[in-house]
Amino acid sequence: MIHILKNLVWLFLLSILLTAGCGKSVSDIENAQIPRLMIESRSPNYVNMSGKTVTLPISGTRIPVENTPIVNEFQIIGVEMVQVELGVALLLQVNDEASRELYRSSVSNNGSRVVLTVNGNAVGARRLDGAIQDGRFYTFVELPESELGQFVLDMKNTINELQIIKRTQ
Repeated sequence: MIHILKNLVWLFLLSILLTAGCGKSVSDIENAQIPRLMIESRSPNYVNMSGKTVTLPISGTRIPVENTPIVNEFQIIGVEMVQVELGVALLLQVNDEASRELYRSSVSNNGSRVVLTVNGNAVGARRLDGAIQDGRFYTFVELPESELGQFVLDMKNTINELQIIKRTQ
């Protein structure tokens, strides 16, 4: 009987130790910039019954989007600021699962827009003009260029922290 109680105590202590290391959450991330890719809603007459409407900060463009992201914050594995022909853009790289979903969505929603939201706020949008086959999503953002560098650094830090949280769950 004592042997069984001793084993139960050890099991209890071990479970406490294992769960203590997994206590980090998204709210613990400093300057969190949580990115998601949302697809434009194709509801009839642009009445957005299956989602919400987001507004880009500078242009004021309103875009109805579906409730569920096509790529969520745990599927984005990298973000970079890149120089392209038309200026400075963001490049988001996604994992294999999200790459397949991005491909499917870009084929079936050709002509629609993909909206980059950060912390639930729209910051950029790109109209789909073909299939995205490589898991690399480029978009321009409506943020002042002076803020873009720190914004990208904060987003990179958030993505790294989210990957750690995902691995510990």
